[in-house]
Amino acid sequence: MTSWCNVDPVTRHDDGPDGKALSLRDEQKRLTRRRLIDGALAAFERKGYASTTIDDIVAEANASRATFYLHFKSKAEVVLVVTETLGRRWRELFVELTSGGRLSRAQLHVWLDGMVQNYETNRASLDAMDQAAAIEPEVAAVRLASIRETVGVMADSIRRWYGDDEDDARIRAALLLAQMDRFLQLWIVRGLPFERERAVAMLADQWLSVLAPRGRSRSRT
Repeated sequence: MTSWCNVDPVTRHDDGPDGKALSLRDEQKRLTRRRLIDGALAAFERKGYASTTIDDIVAEANASRATFYLHFKSKAEVVLVVTETLGRRWRELFVELTSGGRLSRAQLHVWLDGMVQNYETNRASLDAMDQAAAIEPEVAAVRLASIRETVGVMADSIRRWYGDDEDDARIRAALLLAQMDRFLQLWIVRGLPFERERAVAMLADQWLSVLAPRGRSRSRT
């Protein structure tokens, strides 16, 4: 069965919201929920999101329909959980990247290589998100909101580093995110083959070209 995401879909720690250890019953619920998500992703990968039924999901998860509906209202809700969780993790990674000073090529290379690993780990989740977003408006809206927040994180740092105005910083941030995501989607999710070291190095060069300091006298039309 496909293992989804390196972040737990219920909580990122084994503790409850009050910091106390989860009870045995709550831990069992958490594990069941995670098993259902893994089962859903395995079914989506095998049959595609649109063709997958609840029966397919519970068969993969070795669970019952009743158990599924105790945790989720629909297969779309499963993807929403994945989308929201990955969105939070992605924003955390961008905060880590941009919390210091201007990025060196070495720092950027290491971070981008880590993002490649994240796409590899979460390939089935990302594929399911793409398929679901095409037919589920709620999934598409949550995904767009997550992207908007991540663009904001990047833009704030670009303004701090280079003094760009808000529009310029947001455009640069959106270009970087779109370029990286589409390239990694083609490479990791869709399977277009590239040599890893060369691909990461070229992606780092492209990022640095977009992040290069701009002259203050740029003309606008």
